Amino acid sequence: MRTKAWYGRLRVVAGVLLLLLAAAAATAQDEQGPRFFRKGTLDGTPDGMTEAEFKAAFPEYFPVQGSGVARPTDIPDIFGPGAVLSVGNLFMKVTNFGVFGNPWTNLSSDPSGQWPGASGIEYLNFSGIAVGAVNPLATDPNAIRRVSSNTEWRPPTLDPVDKMYRAYDGILNGARFNNDDLDLNPATGEPRIDEEFQDGYDNDLDGSIDEDYGAIGQQTYSCVMRDDTPQALNAVANERHVPLGLELQQMAWAFSIPGFTDFDIVQYNFINRSGHVLDSLVVGGQVDMDCGPAVASSYWADDKDLAGYPSCLLPHMTPASDKRLQDSTMRVRGVPSEVSDDSSLCTHYDIRIHGFSVADDDGDLNLTPGIPTFLLVDHTIDPLGVTGPTRVGFLAFRSYTGSTPYVGGGGPRTDQQRFEFLSGAAGTNLGEDGFINQARGEERGDYMSWWSCGPWLAVPNGGRVQVTVAFTVATGNKELAYEFATDYMAFAAGRYSGGSGALLSKYPSLDNAYAIQVAYEGIYEQRSDWPWLTNFHGRETPVHPTAGEGAITAADCHDQVSRTVTFTGPVDWFDFDCDYCTGAYDNRRKLGMFHRTWNADAPPPNPNLNVSAQYNYSDNSSRIVPAGDNQVTVAWDNASEVTADPKSGWLDFRGYRVWKAANWQRPVGSAGPSDNDWSLLGEFRQFHYYDANGLLLQRNYSKSSPTDSVCPKMFVPNYNYPMGSEHCPGGCIDSATVGICLQRDDLWDRQSGQVIRVSEIDCARDREGICDEAFACILGRQFCDNPLNREHRTRYPVGRYQLVDREVKNGFVYFYSVTAFDSTGFGRTALELSGRRSATEADGVVPQGLAREGKSAWVVPNPYRGYRNIEDRPSSWDLTPNGSDPTGTHIDFMGLPRGEWTIKVFTVSGDLVQTLFSHDAVNESIRTALPGPGGTTVPGYNRQQDNPNDGQARWNLISRNGQDIVSGIYLFTVESDGGMQRGKFVVIR
Repeated sequence: MRTKAWYGRLRVVAGVLLLLLAAAAATAQDEQGPRFFRKGTLDGTPDGMTEAEFKAAFPEYFPVQGSGVARPTDIPDIFGPGAVLSVGNLFMKVTNFGVFGNPWTNLSSDPSGQWPGASGIEYLNFSGIAVGAVNPLATDPNAIRRVSSNTEWRPPTLDPVDKMYRAYDGILNGARFNNDDLDLNPATGEPRIDEEFQDGYDNDLDGSIDEDYGAIGQQTYSCVMRDDTPQALNAVANERHVPLGLELQQMAWAFSIPGFTDFDIVQYNFINRSGHVLDSLVVGGQVDMDCGPAVASSYWADDKDLAGYPSCLLPHMTPASDKRLQDSTMRVRGVPSEVSDDSSLCTHYDIRIHGFSVADDDGDLNLTPGIPTFLLVDHTIDPLGVTGPTRVGFLAFRSYTGSTPYVGGGGPRTDQQRFEFLSGAAGTNLGEDGFINQARGEERGDYMSWWSCGPWLAVPNGGRVQVTVAFTVATGNKELAYEFATDYMAFAAGRYSGGSGALLSKYPSLDNAYAIQVAYEGIYEQRSDWPWLTNFHGRETPVHPTAGEGAITAADCHDQVSRTVTFTGPVDWFDFDCDYCTGAYDNRRKLGMFHRTWNADAPPPNPNLNVSAQYNYSDNSSRIVPAGDNQVTVAWDNASEVTADPKSGWLDFRGYRVWKAANWQRPVGSAGPSDNDWSLLGEFRQFHYYDANGLLLQRNYSKSSPTDSVCPKMFVPNYNYPMGSEHCPGGCIDSATVGICLQRDDLWDRQSGQVIRVSEIDCARDREGICDEAFACILGRQFCDNPLNREHRTRYPVGRYQLVDREVKNGFVYFYSVTAFDSTGFGRTALELSGRRSATEADGVVPQGLAREGKSAWVVPNPYRGYRNIEDRPSSWDLTPNGSDPTGTHIDFMGLPRGEWTIKVFTVSGDLVQTLFSHDAVNESIRTALPGPGGTTVPGYNRQQDNPNDGQARWNLISRNGQDIVSGIYLFTVESDGGMQRGKFVVIR
């Protein structure tokens, strides 16, 4: 929607990022100036800055107008529409600015942590990351113990390459645990697997960029941050920032499969780039979970604390498909000696859940039915406890209301306090079992938390520490959560009826957390091509000296005598955690098992659409324009068809579902259509099958002559021939039985009989200009190494398939989503997995009337009646106002000519009210710039004249002075090469 800069819009002018004061939105005032963030307390926002302080701290993102300083609009990714995980039920914003969530609501209308979907019900303000360490080489006492937290993490540079990157499980070059580029380590000859990180750089210095990385989930965002950039060092804050010299590789992902849709995962990989050892490194952060509808004022003020909910330890029975069982079929008799020959080494293993939650006090009249939870899922461990923790868990925790001082248990505000808390020196609030034991706060309030894990000792230059967290929302309320401690104590004592299954059923938050940990634990499976496999049961730790280190002598939990490993000898493996469930081994085959973490099914990725904001912008000369005259053309590519299932290796795609959302009026806090807004236009299955001889069918009809065809007849419930047609000249008695003629890769809908033919377009080509092709296993075939069981499919760009929707009206906003589904399993185990429908406001499409020559333009609606209540307005295309579109309304000029034009609006007394140009931006307030050729950026918005056939333009009834126009009669002119047109319209307020 087009708005004015003085109404709080982020404008993109020739690639320059300008942030202007949001006068309409910044209403809260205090002694420090207008508050720039959602909440007014210092602890309620990252670094607790006012607007003036924020602009002073980050001057590189706020250039003076006319200075000629250009900055990429996606650095940092907190402005406008950004990276939002939206394939599941939890919509969460991810940034490259040290936080996830969206506390900067004046900068972006993206959801922070909404559930379910784009509901406008928020459960998260933000979660920030903090890392503390001791610099043993520092001479300045103030630089010895420092912490890098929240917005002190920045993109490495201001170059366009340092941005958020998108991917999904199975994407080209992004298959996990796979050597995508088939390269080898020149020193060892071993394959290099997932050696890249998707960040736009050549990390392994082999001349290629992002050619072999690992992506997880059906939607993945990755980025790199550092704590020592010039921008971080020059930031103005309450104390001088002293960096640790760390690089942070961040990856966030979400799943769209059943049972995995209510949580999002964020993985942090910290790399020491300081050039020296960092000691006592600790990782943690601040979490501010809020519960309530975004439309409500101060909805975070009535939350209740649920410290430690649902932390616990539960057993998980090892499934038969998991080779960590190491049963008698995998062992030679008598090995290991302390286990009977007919049993398993790992019948079950423990699931430890570490988390904390908050809940809305009264549920907001059933508008807030969920409980948000922050979980610590995993981090780097040392089984011996020499360099790091021996198991995953918190080091320290505290929960508090925003007004609580640090000495009273509140949040730290200086680096000295942050390091004291992160290291556990200020108290841990943990019990002997490692779980949170802080008593929950009983009063209502705005609760926040700090957490930490570690420490890791003597992290060398180039050393890495990895931490994985999750944010999740599940159905529940405070009354239910209050019962958990008692029930868990009864379970731990063996007195809870129904066992762990009953506990999981009663507490959805626990069930969610349990599903996350089970998914992370994954399974052990046979894989002979993996280069790093253990050499005996239970041995999880590889040991091999580095050059110059000398021999290493050690004994593990089952060694009778010590073993010695030398640099010139092979890697040896040790069982340091005394757990047979780690380091699974098949003694009969003399082969270790491969540990596949995050073992989850995956539907095909949804295809790329021409209605996406990343594609549908005026400066994209190669696009298929979606908006037409009372019609929308939806086009997509075949990315879903050429992506193999990451678990089975099959090309198991079966079809598409096309969805549409209409009558959306932008409810407060909503970033796009909710689940209830979508309707199914059609389910289209692909004709792609093999005959009994294993040959791919080219068509499903036979021809007796070049002009005839004999097609299979199908009963189509919703199909009707026109009366008197050639199919039934005497009356349509059997009108629902029709012939369906299909060719390879055609799509058809069984309900309507509609067939979508493949478009004859050129293939998608790689950098060398060669057609991209995917090679993978044919659905249902075994032994995929056999070429006879593999097939190749060519990649095609957007336009491979096209569907025209004529049930639309000009000037109204519509949304479209195309989801892909697959076919998994056989017989009773057959299961279809499908992607999730989703869209944001930036993806909206507005049909446009055709350009006309030699005729007068007119205005719709005329008269315009501007009632305050949106439901009373006759212009039903109006939307609820928000920060990027403060009026929510528009009138449209119709019948405009082709070519450039200028519209001028006047009062009846001849005063100029506003001027519109054909090249003006329409939706720049919700669109960001996009990568262009040669490392440049191009405007990502639509223009008033979006294409040569566009004869419609909109105006938001804001004058050139930034004011709402008043009631009256207005005149307008349209100047173009074809002459001048005149007209008038009426506004009634």
